[in-house]
Amino acid sequence: MTSGLQQHESKEPVVPEPSWLEDMVFYQIFPERFFNGDPTNDPVPISAWGEKPELFNFFGGDLAGIIRKIPYLQDLGVNGLYLNPIFDAPSNHKYDTRDYLRISPEFGDLRTYHRLIEELHRAGIRLILDGVFNHTGDEFWAFRDLLARGKDSPYHKWYHCRQYPVRQEPAPNYECWWGIKTLPKLNYSSPDLVRYILQVVEYWTRTGIDGWRLDVPNEVTREFWPVFRRLVKSINPDAYIVGEIWEDASSWLKGDMFDAVMNYCLRDLIVSFFVTEEMDAAAFDRGLSHLQARHSEKVTRSMFNLLGSHDTPRFLTLCKGQKERVLLSLLFLLTYPGVPVIYYGDEIGMTGEKDPDCRKTMIWDDNLWDQEIFHATKTLIRLRKHKEALKKGEFRTAVAGNNGVYGYWRIHESNRLLVLLNRTNKLRHAHLPLSPEMRGKWRRIYPLAGQERSWDGFLDLHLPPWYGGIWEQLS
Repeated sequence: MTSGLQQHESKEPVVPEPSWLEDMVFYQIFPERFFNGDPTNDPVPISAWGEKPELFNFFGGDLAGIIRKIPYLQDLGVNGLYLNPIFDAPSNHKYDTRDYLRISPEFGDLRTYHRLIEELHRAGIRLILDGVFNHTGDEFWAFRDLLARGKDSPYHKWYHCRQYPVRQEPAPNYECWWGIKTLPKLNYSSPDLVRYILQVVEYWTRTGIDGWRLDVPNEVTREFWPVFRRLVKSINPDAYIVGEIWEDASSWLKGDMFDAVMNYCLRDLIVSFFVTEEMDAAAFDRGLSHLQARHSEKVTRSMFNLLGSHDTPRFLTLCKGQKERVLLSLLFLLTYPGVPVIYYGDEIGMTGEKDPDCRKTMIWDDNLWDQEIFHATKTLIRLRKHKEALKKGEFRTAVAGNNGVYGYWRIHESNRLLVLLNRTNKLRHAHLPLSPEMRGKWRRIYPLAGQERSWDGFLDLHLPPWYGGIWEQLS
């Protein structure tokens, strides 16, 4: 075991891009399933709130519902929202765009959308939208014209048509996303298409959003994204651009395309260490080091770090209901460099297998919440936002032992924290040498406030099974 502190000197903190990310904890909302704030725009037919989600059913969640629940978001402590698509589309998930320049009617109208931005910003909550620019739905007006007029359509170069007339049955004769006939793929070799998409991006960016999350950007021509970035940043230099890249994203994060990606690579490490136990602490630490080495520190601090999303099973389900694994993973997520993201409902212990089961309606009866997970999430978010070491501090491995204990320091100037995690079902002993500046009085601040204690040459602690804690050096 090594504290890692004798070999390092304090250095100036690196600021993420944009710089406001330092203070952020994001919350992802699947709008159709969060809250029904306006029953007058409900789709027909509609399922009762709380019923089983299916591929094609609707429950009435909308933008007015998000506005109604801003006090909940404030109480939880999040200060950023990522919304799954809100533009007009026939599905519940809205990844099959029908009209890029219209809010989906079941979600509200443009007035409601502007009120949402205004109310969120008044509450100190930023907003990023989901941009689905690789494909449209088959009800998109340009594709309908293509079906009707074939090569005579002025939009025939907007798609990848193999022959004419264009048909969907018995099999599509045009390129689709994953071969799904209702999701025709856009052709970025068409200058007219590129101009149109950039007009869409400009329109919504000018409404005052704080950034974009981009759906399957690796399937769009790479040359488009530097143009996209220049446009967005020219309108809002502080906009946050996040790509959905599941694998190594190094080539996308050189400063000319995205600020960050959804950090599924970090999630894979978290799952391997805390959930499946395929990794020991040393392998987990090596994995983190390799991940950090792929990117600049600025990028590491800008990454969109998550445990779950609309595309994964619920994290508690992944943990087979063992919430001690959830609690340790949450502690890690909210004390690790980068931008933590909570998928709606994970903070109250919602369950669900992969899509569509992970897209259940939000539970609003707090008698049905897992209060331990909820209060842990709230407490960790509060600490994240109030401790400079968690927002800006260096990350240094403290211990990566073969006994299942993992620990790290977060240090920013005089604010010094130690996070220790015991990912085993046995009592473990942590015995760490301390450099002179780390000696002195310390106190546990999570999960419960502890008594002040002095550590001289060594830190000496016993960690209960499946226990995670944060200690702070007292000035």
